[in-house]
Order: sequence, then structure tokens, then C-alpha cells
Amino acid sequence: MKKFIIPLLTIATVAVLIVTGCRPKEPQRPSYPEEMSCGMVVDLSGPHADMGKKLAAGAEVAVKHVNYWGGIRNMISTKLKLVVADDGGSPERAATEAERLITEEDVLFILGVWPTAMAVSDVAEEHAIPFICPLSLEPELTERGYQYTFRTVGNPSLVAERIVSAMLQFAQDAGVDPPKTCFMEYISDAPSVAVAEEFKSQAEAAGIEIIGEEVVDAMAPTFLPQLQRIEAAKPDTLFSFHYTEDAIILYREMMDRQTYFPYGIFSCGGVEDASFYKSLPPEAYEYNFCYETGDPLPERRRYYTYISWEVYAGTGMEWEDYYVGTTYGAIWIAKEGLERMTTFGITSLREKGAWERELTLDLAKLRVNLKDALAEISITRAWCEKPQLPDATPFLPALHVMRFDKVEFDENGQNIYGGGIVSQNIDGMRWPLYPAINKEPGSPSVVLPIPPWGER
Repeated sequence: MKKFIIPLLTIATVAVLIVTGCRPKEPQRPSYPEEMSCGMVVDLSGPHADMGKKLAAGAEVAVKHVNYWGGIRNMISTKLKLVVADDGGSPERAATEAERLITEEDVLFILGVWPTAMAVSDVAEEHAIPFICPLSLEPELTERGYQYTFRTVGNPSLVAERIVSAMLQFAQDAGVDPPKTCFMEYISDAPSVAVAEEFKSQAEAAGIEIIGEEVVDAMAPTFLPQLQRIEAAKPDTLFSFHYTEDAIILYREMMDRQTYFPYGIFSCGGVEDASFYKSLPPEAYEYNFCYETGDPLPERRRYYTYISWEVYAGTGMEWEDYYVGTTYGAIWIAKEGLERMTTFGITSLREKGAWERELTLDLAKLRVNLKDALAEISITRAWCEKPQLPDATPFLPALHVMRFDKVEFDENGQNIYGGGIVSQNIDGMRWPLYPAINKEPGSPSVVLPIPPWGER
């Protein structure tokens, strides 16, 4: 028996040596940088400076939170550094600043918004760098066949579809017939006109007759002539698109005249702004319907305190409107894209499938790979419930802040689930009522028909 043991041991030893010699060496992990830059082009000094400062604050707080809660974790906690450029509201200056961020600051991706999003998108496409747009309604932004542009919010078609569907669903929920007639009143800039044209087409297809249109100047000191014509037409409902200051004028005049629509007013734009509600008594907007880009009830969310105190520290104001949420969520979407890349061919499994995107330190390649990761991304609410904070609190704000059902981009970079929500002002609060998934526990039922002024 012993004569067999020595040969067997010899064979085993040789086999071990062969296997050991053939085993690949442990790969060296790349020396990841301590931080990587991302850029943002926004108006900080021009006609939209107030909006721009809130948008910048949202992105700055998001970067701070990403870094605090682990950084880009598959890059051994590499941190993000946000570089904000002021475009002064000028598309030409925005293009110049975007070029500088890409070629001099070596940013990994860029954020940009209306009204300069188109110009920044052009530069991003030329330089093959991801451009994430969390606030814009220009239809062409995601209709030009660009590979590097990603819009997180709805385009005009998605916005119009959400409003028309809400009109029909609210009538059904209230047990009344759908509205038969609608008057359209909206400002004359390109985004408003684009949404209005889509709304008209979809409303008529749904059997709602458009019985009149008033296209107005946002700088007009009064809208009384238009209101007189609207009232004379006696529509069931009104579609309205304004910015903040002109919306305040319109609603104050409707309150003074007690302009009445039995199916209410469906408004877009400035009625999302907290300053709109601070400038008017509650009766001016009670029972108004509002198309919401973001979350109308952020203070009810567990993430609100995390964000609000940082916004206050940086700007001296409470987080009170959707501008902060749009850019805050966009940074986290970019983070998720980065973390869906892997190194050395290791496959990372996610709900949609398997990614094997190289996590390279070559900046040009990394930009391309981030673009590909964003194009494939699919984030659902269930995925957002994974524990992320040190106290095991679920925290992926890309969906929770914006109240999307899902984030997934089509072949043109449009988030196909970015349609937003429709709320109704009831007892001084904007309650999200459509889609049903966005309803709050214990929220009131939709109020239809709208009570006349004397009965409110």
C-alpha cells in the first residue's frame, strides 16, 4: 500500500504547483482619485437668477450628501466636486461655459436647465460627455437623435398626457361626466406653446372641445381683457400656463372677478412656486389643479430634513419649491449610473439585467461608459428602498424627491416615466391625486364640481 502513497503525493504536489503557476495574478486595483469633477451651467446673475440659485443649491447639497454617505462606492469612495458656471441666462454664454467646464475643468458630466439647455446639449454632444437636464420643456431637446442628452422630467407630450388623463380620471372619481369644453390661456414663449399645442391635440382626441385660446405676454400688467373673453365663452374648465409673477396677477384678478369654472383650472408653471402661494390668500387658489414637476409635500418625507437644513445653511432659505428637488435628484441619478459600472469584468447584477461596463480612469472613456450606463438605467421605487444611510434608512432620492414612478430613458434620452403629477389645492394644501400611486395616505378625495365662490 505504501508504494502507492509516494507516487500519489508526488502527483498531487505537481498538480498544485501547476495550478498555482497557472493562476492569474491578483489584479492591481486602480489608484482612484480622491475626487472627480462634475459641472453645472445655470443662470446666477441674469433674468432667472433666483431660479438658478435654487437649482445650484439643490445640486450642491446632493453632492455634499453623496460624498458624506460613501461617495462613488465602487471607486473606493471617490468623491464628487461640483463646479458651477454662471451663464447669465444667455445661450451663447452657456455654450462657452460648457466648453470651459469640459476642456479646462475636466468634468465627468454636466447639468443644465432651461433656458440654456439646448446650447449646453449641443456642446455636450460635440465633446461626447453626458448632459443631464432636470428642468426643460423644449421638445427638440430629446428629439434630435443626440446620444449624450438625458432629460429627467417630462417633455411637452408627457406633460399634456398627464393633464388630460387627470381631467378624465378626476371626473370619474367624482362620479360626474368628463368636461365637455375647455378654454386655453397661456404665455407666448416656446415651452408654453409646445405644451399647449400637445394639450390641445390630446384633449380633442379625448372628446374635450377647445372653444377658445388666448396667448398672452408674460410681462402684461393685467389679464382682464382675456378674462372677459374667457368668461363669455363659459367653458367647463381652463388650461393655463404662466410663470410665477404673471400667475399671481391672473389668479388675483380671477379672485376679484370671481371667475368660475365648474371643472376648475388646470395650471402649469408658476403655480408650483412657493412664492405664488405666499403672495395670495388661500381663497384665490382653493380647488385649483396644479401640474407638478416635483413633490408638493416634501415636508412629509423622511429625506426632507436632510436636504432642508443644508439648503438653509447655503442659501439662508428653507427648501420650499421644486427647483431644489430637480437638481438634487439628477445628481443621484448620475451617481447610480456610475455605480452600475464595474472593474475587471466583474458583472454587477441589477433588476433589469447584468451590466459589465468598464470603470476606467480614462476620462474620455469614462464619459462614454457613463452615457451607456445612463441609457440602460432602470430605477424603480422598490430599488429606492434599499438601505443606504448609516442608520439603514432607505435613501435614493432620485425617485423619492421627484416622486417619479420610475427612471428609465428611451433611445432619445427622455425619461419615459417623467410625466409628473397633478395635485388639487384643498384646505390650503396641494394634495397629489394623480396618478393614484402618488396619493398620500389619508388624502382627501378630488373635489368636483368646484363649489361656486359664495359656497367656499
